[in-house]
Amino acid sequence: MKVEHIGIAVKNLAASNKLFATLFNQEHYKIESVASEGVSTAFFQCGETKIELLEATKEDSAIAKFIEKRGEGIHHIAFEVEDIHAEMKRLEGEGYRILNAEPKRGADNKMICFLHPKSTNGVLIELCQSIK
Repeated sequence: MKVEHIGIAVKNLAASNKLFATLFNQEHYKIESVASEGVSTAFFQCGETKIELLEATKEDSAIAKFIEKRGEGIHHIAFEVEDIHAEMKRLEGEGYRILNAEPKRGADNKMICFLHPKSTNGVLIELCQSIK
C-alpha cells in the first residue's frame, strides 16, 4: 500500500533521538521496547512515512549483529499491507524467502514479517499490518 517506515539501526537511541529531532525539527512521537526482538525503538513522523530508530537491548539481537557487521545505518524498509498472511503466501509463491513462518507482534501496534535480503537485492524488507 505504501512505505510505512524506514528502520535505522543506531548505537545510542538517546543521542540519535536528539540528532533526528534537530534534523526533522520535531520530537519523536513514541518510544517503545520490543523485548522479543531485543530492541528499543523511537518513531518520527515524516509526511506519510515514519522513521524508526532501533537500538539493541541484547548483545545477540539482530540489530546488535547488524551494527557489529555494518555499523549504524538503514536496516530495513517496511511496507504496509492490508492482509499480511495473504501477502506472505503470495510472495512465498513468487519465490521470495520469508524469514518467519507466521507474522509476529512488532512495534507501533503492527503484525510484522521479514523477507530475506538475499531474495530482495540485498535489502531487508518488512511487511507490516496494523493490529485492529
